Amino acid sequence: MKLLNPLTIGKTQITELKFRDYTTAADYLSYDKRGGVAQRVALIASLTGTDEVLIEQLRGPDYLRAEKIATDMMLADELEAFPKPVDGAESAQEKKSDASS
Repeated sequence: MKLLNPLTIGKTQITELKFRDYTTAADYLSYDKRGGVAQRVALIASLTGTDEVLIEQLRGPDYLRAEKIATDMMLADELEAFPKPVDGAESAQEKKSDASS
């Protein structure tokens, strides 16, 4: 993700964040912190292999864009892990649950 507002740390200029193409359990562990923003900062840092201190310096628009990428990655994981049934078709689990109630 190209930063709208590049960061300068010492003599180094950071112009983009590189997200991996996948998430790991360690990413979810980094997300296990109190407070929504702290969770997302930790998750973005984990997904990009950067330090949380760097993520904390992102300007608002860049942070929000990075947050959306991270959130979309987690939602994609959830959809892959628990696909929704095709319209009109119930999953076997739903039928079993209905039958036992």
